[in-house]
Amino acid sequence: MERDKWDVASGRADVIYTPEPGSRFVAEIKLRTTRWKTQQPVERDHLAQAANYTATGPPFALLLVGDASDHSAGYRDIEDSIWIIRHARSATAIPRLIVAGVLPTTRPTPRVV
Repeated sequence: MERDKWDVASGRADVIYTPEPGSRFVAEIKLRTTRWKTQQPVERDHLAQAANYTATGPPFALLLVGDASDHSAGYRDIEDSIWIIRHARSATAIPRLIVAGVLPTTRPTPRVV
């Protein structure tokens, strides 16, 4: 397991898991402070970098987004917060799979609630 590794797909990978030589799985980790209602803004803002990591390794990556927006009205269902994206970097490229998850952060501790 490595984190903040430079020079991976022309950037810095947040977390890399290498179960055996020649096989790696990359997780791109982001933080959002604005609410999101659909998957489109999350994909628009964060998908490209996660997809770049699949160019030289397995056609699979993780995009984990911490949602630090206002949650005073409650939290989104987990089923609505995790999805699989089929993404091709060009019209002729083989689609890659990105598992995206947007999970609440900055939740109050139970003793505060």
